[in-house]
This record gives sequence, C-alpha cells and structure tokens, in this order.
Amino acid sequence: MSHADYDVPGIRRQMSTRARSAADAVPDTLDGFVALHYRRLVRLAALVCLDASDAQDAVQNGLLRAWRSRHRLRDQERMKAWLDAIVVREAIRLNDRRRSRLQRLLRQAAELPAEPAGIPSGAALDLAMSLRALPAPQRAAVALHYEAGYTVAEAADLLGVPHETVRSRLRLARQRLRRELAEEST
Repeated sequence: MSHADYDVPGIRRQMSTRARSAADAVPDTLDGFVALHYRRLVRLAALVCLDASDAQDAVQNGLLRAWRSRHRLRDQERMKAWLDAIVVREAIRLNDRRRSRLQRLLRQAAELPAEPAGIPSGAALDLAMSLRALPAPQRAAVALHYEAGYTVAEAADLLGVPHETVRSRLRLARQRLRRELAEEST
C-alpha cells in the first residue's frame, strides 16, 4: 500500500502531494500495523460502541488521530498499546456523542456480535445484551482487559485513568453482568 492511496475497508483516502512527501519521510510501520490489525481494532471498538458502523467510525477517527500524531510514538514496540488506546478513547467519545438510547436499542437486535465459541446461542445472546447495558467506560475496561488481554495497569494507562478506577469498573461490570445474567436465567 502506498502512502498516496491509504485504503482502509470502506474508506479510500487520497493524500495531497505535500502530505505525501511528508509521509514518505516517515517509516511505513503504521500502515503495515493497520493492515494487519484493522479487524481487531474494529472488534475492540465495537465492544465499546455496540454498533458496527460506529465502531468503524471510531477506528477511522482513531487512525486519523494516530496518523497526525505518529511522530509522538518513539518506541515502535508500543504501537499496539498506543493505537488500542487511541481507538478505545475514540470509541468512548463517539459513543457519548451518538444517538439517543432509544435509537441504540432499536439497532441492537440487528447487530449482535458473533457467537463466542463454546457458548450456546441463548447464553451468547444474554451475554451480548448484558454487555450492551454497561456504561461505555465499563465496556471499555472489559474490552481492554478481557478481550484484548491487557492487565489492569496497562488498561489504566491506555484509558488515562488510575488503575484503581479500572479495577473498580471491572468489578462493577462483573457484578452487573452476574446480576443480569442470573435474572435472565430464572
């Protein structure tokens, strides 16, 4: 993929000549990383946004932010965490700005996530609906810790909050999920 045609599923971006010459001076590592991890980034954002199109918007906005601030990334080994943090923060921002709760409820039935392996479809549906009921900051903590595999301290760094805040969000999310799943099974 050349810098002149930055192509991410659903969006094709043509760079100006001036931007292209500036981009040519920067190593192609961000492009390569995005090409390999785009789907994972969308899944991560979808856990926060609860909407496939919002998740893609969050990733696109996050990639734009990342591209503009790529010079700040000094350690290429931290690119995954750096980009995950940008995308999750963008997903939270987008979720807070988006449609009313009623509009989200109407769209939820059509956009349930794929069924996790080994979980019966009824249980997967209950889990998906319970996750949707969590506030965005709790969903972000759950997504980073349980889906992306970050430790509590790493998730806290990515979200820019104290690690006790992430620990609290995870505890509250687990309590709420247990309560809602227990109510649904009875």
